[in-house]
Amino acid sequence: MQLFILSMLTQATIATLSPYLQIIFRNKGYSHSLSGTLIALCQLSAIIMPLIISSLSDKRGKTKPMIILCGVLSILLSMPFLLSESFPVVVASAFLLNGFFWCLNPLADGFINRKLSGDSSKYGVIRAMGTLSYVTALVLFGITGFPHENDNSSILTCMMIFLPLLVLGSLFLKEDKREKAVGEKGRLFSFSWFPKRFYLFMGIVALTRIGQSVVEKLLPSYMTENLGLGDSFVLFVALGAVFEFFCMIIFGKLNRKGILSSTTILTISAVGLVARLLLYLVPGLPAFILAQTLHGLTFGALHLCATSYTAANVDKNHYDLGMTLYWSLATNLPEMIGALCGGFIIDSFGYPMLFFSYAFFPLLAVILSIVFKKTLDGVKK
Repeated sequence: MQLFILSMLTQATIATLSPYLQIIFRNKGYSHSLSGTLIALCQLSAIIMPLIISSLSDKRGKTKPMIILCGVLSILLSMPFLLSESFPVVVASAFLLNGFFWCLNPLADGFINRKLSGDSSKYGVIRAMGTLSYVTALVLFGITGFPHENDNSSILTCMMIFLPLLVLGSLFLKEDKREKAVGEKGRLFSFSWFPKRFYLFMGIVALTRIGQSVVEKLLPSYMTENLGLGDSFVLFVALGAVFEFFCMIIFGKLNRKGILSSTTILTISAVGLVARLLLYLVPGLPAFILAQTLHGLTFGALHLCATSYTAANVDKNHYDLGMTLYWSLATNLPEMIGALCGGFIIDSFGYPMLFFSYAFFPLLAVILSIVFKKTLDGVKK
């Protein structure tokens, strides 16, 4: 039960900031280019900080204190970030907040996977319940109009509800101290802890995340400004998360039964992302809605295969760090690059060019996942 609660509280908390980051900067009067640059800066912090925190977590053999620490610091840093009108204060607080805030996902995933001994089916169900919590939060936001998409103080109030709940819930987690592997005393990180195929897999995932940066970092303004969805834009984010919920469960079972390998799921996800980005080029709300339904493949299936691959190829003592490498280097780093370049593309050429050009990256991921399938699956030639 504690794993379900942790997953649900974590994902509900993610819902208070993730869909709103671009909008928060836009509410401060920043251009698309500047917003994209600042989002990239936030992503840089979300790369560096989780690597440090997860390494410390692995070294100490405890994840729970780190979850609580990151939650408390996120509470403190969110206030100057959302309320300050000083540009230097906004930049500094945004950098630090996003660093600690985005430690929550890999730490929670590492904790859950360790408890489940890497069972992808059970993880899929638990993570799906987290997604359900995320969906529920977004639906409530969309129906009630709270938080207001054009009011940063309203967004802050929402964060002040969920972050303390996560910290409080984490206090009751039960965790056994992990034993150190022989020869690892005092080491924060070593490339030898992970096989070469793990790095190759995450490299291909990273290519898809450049394309996914359109969805995760640059789509909210498109929905509110170009499609005129207003506060209800979060309902369309929730729609994608609904399909994510089912894909987590379905692909988790298919993976555990050996019907679909993690590499095959990665390929399917990349194909789905190519289709999703191209669908955004089709005018009208029906095509946009169809594109949103593919979120189940472009995030749900991919996240499931990435966590499953990590569990199968990483020693359990390094789950926190393995998941952080996935989140930091295979997700946040490429999304940082995507957001940084994307803001300038939007200002210079518009959203259609953004959607079309970024479809190249998941297409390349499809090709590489097919070419290197045997290596990724650990099959010797």
